[in-house]
Amino acid sequence: MLPLLFACFQLTHGCAQTLGTTPITTTESSSTTDCCPALTQTLTSSSFPDGSMTFAYNSDTCRTTVTATCVSTDTSLGLYAAIVANTDQFLDYGENTVSFPGTCTDGDWYMGTPSLQIETLECILTNPPSGK
Repeated sequence: MLPLLFACFQLTHGCAQTLGTTPITTTESSSTTDCCPALTQTLTSSSFPDGSMTFAYNSDTCRTTVTATCVSTDTSLGLYAAIVANTDQFLDYGENTVSFPGTCTDGDWYMGTPSLQIETLECILTNPPSGK
């Protein structure tokens, strides 16, 4: 009977298992460099009031996709919720609530088209767009 050997080598996504002299390579679904940290809401420094932001991820152990949701904290005000990236990039807005998706690439979050690397995310309450 050949000895069963299990050794991890410097592979990017797994370990190599050998039985005798025949290597068997196993892989993981993703490496930790493909995962992103949890996002947090940045409170606005502008005159706009803050809404409440939540984040839903595809996984608790290796986050690769996210949906950010911004909701109004007081719907009686008639304000729109808006998600703002990096202080001045409005991603989307909606009456009382809005959601926007993001993806993780090489450990960084990206949202929008064209892709915008996310440094900060704000959930602000703003007046409805003109004509509404």
